[in-house]
Amino acid sequence: MKTLSVALTTLGCKVNQYDSATIEEALKKNGFRIVDFKKQADVYIINTCTVTHKTDYQSRQLIRRAQKTNPKAQIIVTGCYAQAAPESLREITGVSLILGNLEKQGIADIITNQLKEKPHNQVIVSAISEETSFTDPALTSFSKHTRAFLKIQDGCESFCSYCIVPYVRGKCRSLDPREVLRRLTTLSAHGYKEVVLTGVHLGAYGIDHNAPTSLLELLQLIERAKPLPRIRLSSLEPMDISSDLVELISSSSSICPHLHLPLQSG
Repeated sequence: MKTLSVALTTLGCKVNQYDSATIEEALKKNGFRIVDFKKQADVYIINTCTVTHKTDYQSRQLIRRAQKTNPKAQIIVTGCYAQAAPESLREITGVSLILGNLEKQGIADIITNQLKEKPHNQVIVSAISEETSFTDPALTSFSKHTRAFLKIQDGCESFCSYCIVPYVRGKCRSLDPREVLRRLTTLSAHGYKEVVLTGVHLGAYGIDHNAPTSLLELLQLIERAKPLPRIRLSSLEPMDISSDLVELISSSSSICPHLHLPLQSG
């Protein structure tokens, strides 16, 4: 039986990059062959972003590029643009499946089971606003990167007037702190010396019931356990920076003294 080749490309943030890495790892475990997106493949997966009109355009452009590279290929569109505007994507020639942000976690099984039926413009998008659990699978490697990302938080409830993220990522959901430590230890065992903790609203880690602790308390746990040499934080909102957090980072032997603060209207 022929081994299906799958090409995967990603737009957007580090969280999306992490999601794509989990998709790639699941595909490899299920026996699929991963190829470069510019090459011919049996299946193309486009993990989209929708933060700006430009990323929407880029997503559509990538769909058309995949369709042109192999008109017979199955094209799967997932991610935030798929979550926000599945009906717009249905109008694009060549799209086989449109999957929401929750559905992307099972993409390897979906390819195995549903692409046999050669779907056309099929939409499977759940109401992400109803999701309350952090269900992302663990990741043991991060392809083509010398440092790994670990997604510990998803969702946002800030509802800033300019931002679509809460509507496509849902409520705040956090990974249990014990599981964070376990996943860091696993990544260390696979040779990673540095891991970047990331999330959609990283500073809101722990405000949900899944992880009854704060980002500061989580970092204090990591500092005591020292599961690997270096921990780096992804973007934090300025209002999520406390003096205690700055003090911990400045005195830590494992947390990198680096903060990335997006200034939306600076």
